[in-house]
Amino acid sequence: MTRPRLAAIGLLWLALIAGCAPATSQPPSTRQTAPTPAAAAPIAVASPTARPVFAVGSTVAGVDVAGLSLAEAEQRLTATLSPPKTIELRAGSARLRLAGAAIDLQAPVATLLDQARPALDAGRPASVPASLSFDPAALHAQLSTLAAEVAEPPAIRVITSTTVLSRSFAFTPGRTLDLDAAVEQVGARLAAGDSGPFSLRLTTDRTPPRVPLEQLHAQLAAMAAEWPGVVGLQLIDLASGETIGLNEHSVFAGASTIKTAIMLHAYINLDRFDQLEETWLKRMIVASDNLAANGLLAAAAGGQGTEYAFTGAEAMSTMLQEELGLKHTYLYIPFEASDYIKLYKPKYRCGPQGPVGARPYTEHGNCLRAEPASMARLYQLIDQCASGEGLLLERFARLSPRRCQEMLDRLATNGDRTRMVAGVPEGVRVEHKSGWIEDMQADVGIVRSEGGDYVLAIYLYRPLSSGRYLWPDEVMAPVVAAFSRLVYTAYNPLPRASSEP
Repeated sequence: MTRPRLAAIGLLWLALIAGCAPATSQPPSTRQTAPTPAAAAPIAVASPTARPVFAVGSTVAGVDVAGLSLAEAEQRLTATLSPPKTIELRAGSARLRLAGAAIDLQAPVATLLDQARPALDAGRPASVPASLSFDPAALHAQLSTLAAEVAEPPAIRVITSTTVLSRSFAFTPGRTLDLDAAVEQVGARLAAGDSGPFSLRLTTDRTPPRVPLEQLHAQLAAMAAEWPGVVGLQLIDLASGETIGLNEHSVFAGASTIKTAIMLHAYINLDRFDQLEETWLKRMIVASDNLAANGLLAAAAGGQGTEYAFTGAEAMSTMLQEELGLKHTYLYIPFEASDYIKLYKPKYRCGPQGPVGARPYTEHGNCLRAEPASMARLYQLIDQCASGEGLLLERFARLSPRRCQEMLDRLATNGDRTRMVAGVPEGVRVEHKSGWIEDMQADVGIVRSEGGDYVLAIYLYRPLSSGRYLWPDEVMAPVVAAFSRLVYTAYNPLPRASSEP
């Protein structure tokens, strides 16, 4: 091998060795090495949170909302649910429709979703029942208005007898809407989403109706037409002052009904009553004692005995007609004074001879007479006085409400229970005075009834047939009672079951 080839090989090895040697570092003061940059951290990108949806099987007011969000469920419910425009009401035979708008009837979507939200948040199936919202005050007002339309009024009937003279008013109870129960029933069902129809309950109303006076008058006239004589009757309603009458201005024998006027005259003229006068008052009213009545007539005239009784009778009759305006109602001679008149021939006056007053006429004397309208008015005046008002207090200084009430209390003790009192139920207060002669019977008084207070004057005249000298109580008194009963049942009709004929 030649030296040039060896030199070349040597240089080649040196080059290889130089290439493998590490690079020489620069001194710190003379060389800076740039820092190697750190690897950049990855940037996180937020993904949108999934909206909750209703679980499978979820329903709201019967509408399937499974898989829907709250907003989507609201859209579906709003589109699906709508309140009824009208609701149907049934009450008895009535069929009515109530506008939903009148009670602000709504499908409460927001409220329904509020009830469903807990199930939505918990991821469990929601089950919200249907519901309707409404204005409770408006519902009450609407049902109150409808109550008058569905009410079934009581039916008034007349019960008659074919064997005796008798008529009575009876009624089949009506039915009314139980308003509070109806509001509760309809409100509860609407709140549960039920839109009807609604069957409302009618309750039986057993309150007795008041028979119109026109209807009572027709029945009184029908019954009077069956009587073989003359019926005189006057009714005054003490609350309203309304009156009805039959031959109320015909004139009858006054009999003992005039004794109420004798009592009033005694109260007008005497400040107080002594023991004897108290006895007379009791006997005259309770037992219709004639001599007791004469004693009070005399006492009111300031004395005793028959002569003073004549004076008292004339003064009383003048007072009744001129100061109180009670026509054809007077007593000019004392009771049972015929023997005194024959023996002493006193001077006295009486009413005009012959028929007086209005037709039809009855047979009666001219010294003791009574007109039904005037006698009923007398009782009305005493009742007004007891209430602190009226003509008696204006005219007579000795009268007071207490003393007038005392007169009514005395009349309530009347022992006759076969005429007016027989026509009313046991226990009903009747302040009355009856009277009777051979061909006439009467009773006048105030009836205090649950259905109302009224004055009633009843006079019955029946001509005596040939050979008869009087009509017994068995013939006359029950007829007075029958008229009393008819009037009482007009104020207090008898209840009857709807199934009765």
